[in-house]
Amino acid sequence: MANPQLESFLQTVKGDPDLLKRVSACTNLNAIAELGTSMGYAFSGADLVKHQAEATLRLPPEDLEPIAAGVELKGHLWLMRIVWV
Repeated sequence: MANPQLESFLQTVKGDPDLLKRVSACTNLNAIAELGTSMGYAFSGADLVKHQAEATLRLPPEDLEPIAAGVELKGHLWLMRIVWV
């Protein structure tokens, strides 16, 4: 189930280029959640993980193939890539 606070934050970020830069500068999803909290939103880094996973599950197969091949995908607000360690 979607977190309305997170959805509202994401819409705000998408409409504000300066805020998008601040989000892009965050080093991890918890830092994005902390930024959202400082703005009065209530969500966690784990909520962001769930949101991204749900968005990925909605992608059609033709959009999933490049991801499976290792091509970077620009997500809603951040760049997603698999890093093998």
